[in-house]
Amino acid sequence: MKNSSLLILILIAVISCKSKNKTPVSDTASQSDKQTANTIPNRDSLQQIKTIMHGNWVKSDYIADLIRTKSPYISSKKLSGIAALEISLGSAKSDSLVAGVSLNNHEGANLTLFLKQGNNRASFKTNWIDYEVSTNYYELGYQITGGDTSLLLYHYNKNNQVIDSTKYIRVLDKQIVNDMGYGIDYITNKLLISGDYIMTGADGKQSSVTFTNAGKVRGFSEYETYYVNTDFVAGPENDLDQLSFNVDTHHQKNFLFRVKGDTLNIYKTDFSADSIHLKWGKLEYELVKRK
Repeated sequence: MKNSSLLILILIAVISCKSKNKTPVSDTASQSDKQTANTIPNRDSLQQIKTIMHGNWVKSDYIADLIRTKSPYISSKKLSGIAALEISLGSAKSDSLVAGVSLNNHEGANLTLFLKQGNNRASFKTNWIDYEVSTNYYELGYQITGGDTSLLLYHYNKNNQVIDSTKYIRVLDKQIVNDMGYGIDYITNKLLISGDYIMTGADGKQSSVTFTNAGKVRGFSEYETYYVNTDFVAGPENDLDQLSFNVDTHHQKNFLFRVKGDTLNIYKTDFSADSIHLKWGKLEYELVKRK
């Protein structure tokens, strides 16, 4: 009997030791799932961003309104909030990346895009804050309709219901200048100014002039670059459409402009008596686009 009791105690001890050293199958599977969840979605998210969401994006409302008005000043009201975004993989980390933001087309800011699926498969969580209602939040996603891709900034309430959304259109595949407002400048140039013209000066002489999307000008003997003002947040004397040549040089020259059909009219700049408002001066150049 003593031997039998001793044998039973030894068997219990062996079984107990094996139980303590063995990892349950369910725990092993759980750890594997966690590792996969931390790596695969991030890799897939980066691929989505690389192939679909990269580039410089501008508010679609501004673009549509600019086509209608032909006036950056009139359409500037459409650039409130996040006016443009710049997304690249240069700032990517294991769980997020930083997107450049043009806020009100006046100052630069950053938005963190987390590599974590949002409320739908084509959106990602962000750190952008609703300063009026702290329980609201934002996600950034994409939408492909036919062959067109757009970004959507979704605004949610605490019940995960969409309050509103803002649509953005890609204007550049890659940021060229370290300025978050460059995409706005680029698309404004492209829609209003860029092209080949026959120019007639105030003296009646004609010449060929070319404006590029990137702000270069050819054919003006004294000018090499041009800049269309799109930032009307600060004043005074900032309440009409302005076109400047050779900006930030000693030879900078400022004008006002109007676009009507295929004609670009450039006027001298005048000022109100109180130096608060801009006024139209006399017509200096008339440029008609080549057919």
